Amino acid sequence: MSVIRYIGAIVLIAFSFMCIMPSNVNAEDTTFVSLSIQEALDQAYKNNPELRKAKLTVEQSEIQKDDLAEMVYYIPGGGLILPQVQQVVNNYQRAEIAWNTAKKSEKSAKDKVSMDVITAYNTATRKYNDMENARIDLEKAKQQIRIRSLSNVLGLMNDFEYQQAKTGVQQLEEQYKYSQSQYEGAIASLRSLLGESESWQPVLSSKAILKDYHREDLSLELSRGISQSAQVWNAEAQMDMEKSREQWIIPGISSEMQHINTGLKEADYEQAKRDSKAQIQQLYYGIDSLVGQIAAGEKAYETAIKNSEIVELKYQLGLIPKCSIVPGGESLSSVQITKKKARLDLENLQAMLAQYKAQFAFLTGQKVYDSADWSEVNSTQTTNVE
Repeated sequence: MSVIRYIGAIVLIAFSFMCIMPSNVNAEDTTFVSLSIQEALDQAYKNNPELRKAKLTVEQSEIQKDDLAEMVYYIPGGGLILPQVQQVVNNYQRAEIAWNTAKKSEKSAKDKVSMDVITAYNTATRKYNDMENARIDLEKAKQQIRIRSLSNVLGLMNDFEYQQAKTGVQQLEEQYKYSQSQYEGAIASLRSLLGESESWQPVLSSKAILKDYHREDLSLELSRGISQSAQVWNAEAQMDMEKSREQWIIPGISSEMQHINTGLKEADYEQAKRDSKAQIQQLYYGIDSLVGQIAAGEKAYETAIKNSEIVELKYQLGLIPKCSIVPGGESLSSVQITKKKARLDLENLQAMLAQYKAQFAFLTGQKVYDSADWSEVNSTQTTNVE
């Protein structure tokens, strides 16, 4: 080995012991607002137009029902033989169905807002973690390219290998930009649900800690879903309204046409039950899969923590470098990265489980939000590698 190469190798080794991961990539001075899941839900309940609409619909349908009830009350004896009077009675029956449906819809509307907020919140959490993973990969590659640049200058690496490494960094930069756009899109969805402006930048201070979700046997959950699902009982209400018209003579509508109209609503009702069953089954098995993945993710994270403790001791004793000059070589930074990635992956799985739980609970008429599934964290959305 020439003297220059020998000196270069010594410099590289020294550099590997002293290198420090950069603190961020394209950091911006942005003011963030802390937002917990409970704060997000409260804000959505306050600002959501669908909830206001559901409440007004209940009031409207109740007034219509009461007005029609007075008209029915004053029908003279024998009046039911007249088509016009039959129409009044029919309208009252439909109004009563509409009022009962509206009351159920008001509760369902709040549950849907809860489900949508939980879904948007967890999606933003996962997209932020994906962005962090992409940033870590990019920082690691940039760190290696600095080492390889020196190796190339000293003749320890040929130009082709060095250009390959630079191309890899460029690809990771594009992946990081893509993950940033995905995160911004998720935040935009959350903004829309909460009625916030485009300048609003939240720091999500809650994280899902759910590891399991107890459900009944699938057949029981399907039965509950058919009776409790909003899409099913809405379709059923429409069917009942149409059936209530069949016993009356309605001017301008033949009995055959009325029978067809009822058949169409019955078909919609059957389709709603099938759709609800399919969604419940998909979520049921998806939850089972996530629970298993979370258990494996916990073991991977625990292993990464223990390994990190061992490597930290090796580093303090001077047995390994801070950063390795050899790709894949043991170093303190690589183990720290592995630990953080394991944590981010576990958090993503738990966020997905909380999302699935909210969707499953909504479909089966159960409690959509449970504060016990969440934990508050001191999140500052920093980009330092632990």
